[in-house]
Amino acid sequence: MLTPRLTLITQTADVPEPVLLARLSAFGSLPPEDRARVAVQLRDPELSGGALHALGRRLRDATAALGASLVVNDRLDLALVLGADGVHLGRRSVGVADARAVLGDGVFVSVACHSVDEVLRAAAAGADAAVLSPIFATPGKGPPLGPEALREARARLAAAPRSVALVALGGVDAASAPACLAAGADGVAAIRADFGGALPAPRAG
Repeated sequence: MLTPRLTLITQTADVPEPVLLARLSAFGSLPPEDRARVAVQLRDPELSGGALHALGRRLRDATAALGASLVVNDRLDLALVLGADGVHLGRRSVGVADARAVLGDGVFVSVACHSVDEVLRAAAAGADAAVLSPIFATPGKGPPLGPEALREARARLAAAPRSVALVALGGVDAASAPACLAAGADGVAAIRADFGGALPAPRAG
């Protein structure tokens, strides 16, 4: 699985499933190599296990049809059952090596990070991607780190023994995503933002 340029994170209380699926289908006009850089991340922790599994099945079908990827938050069991392409690990999740022991060495693993130091620890642990947040103001998520944190992370990763893809999360939308990519992010992730079927590109200059 390629590092996604854009990850749409599910939160059906704010973005109902039909809206999410419509946003996903809008990427269908992109060439296959660009559709492969789109992912959906199954989150929705408030759903019951059965409802989360059912949603995951529908998203697995939709992403497979598009040529996009499916990533599952934390739940290794669901990732395994759904045949997900990757898993996203939070602070209370298992470690990267434990996730790969369950899901296989080839599974894509991203790790939630809230500081540049945590990005470096994710790289050292063998993660494929570090999701740094919040970059911009997001309700209930603490002070924003700003694009400067992405620049610092990219600079410090250059001297690290092992690199890791850098993903920006938190208040990111179609207008601010290019600034994140210009600051050193390899991709962005969002819950509420609508990207209109276009992959974000770095801002010129």
